[in-house]
Amino acid sequence: MRRVIIPVIVMAVFAVFVSQAPALTPKPQKGQKIERFTGRVTSISLSDLTMVVESMKVGMTFEIGGARLKGYKAVKNIRTGDRVTVQYVMSQGKATARVITKNKSYRGDSPQGTATIPDDNK
Repeated sequence: MRRVIIPVIVMAVFAVFVSQAPALTPKPQKGQKIERFTGRVTSISLSDLTMVVESMKVGMTFEIGGARLKGYKAVKNIRTGDRVTVQYVMSQGKATARVITKNKSYRGDSPQGTATIPDDNK
């Protein structure tokens, strides 16, 4: 009986403290709109926790310190050339990423490690 009660108590205490932990990405303030930007990562700085994403020759710089990641395990896994969608809020002239989602390649992009060789002998 003790073997069952002690783990249940430990889990209950853990659940109380974890549910009270603050979120990494703060909720947007009233009047702030969550916007989206989709494009290719052109540069990423792990020391400054910033990322530049370019779409149709327009680039945006995002602060990525507290962003939630979908499709990545950690910020260090984001690579130049990845296609991403960033949900962000503008605050004091800076774009702060809330969610970074890795998108699938498109338009004939070859998976990493393989190449498509065109056949000109037709």
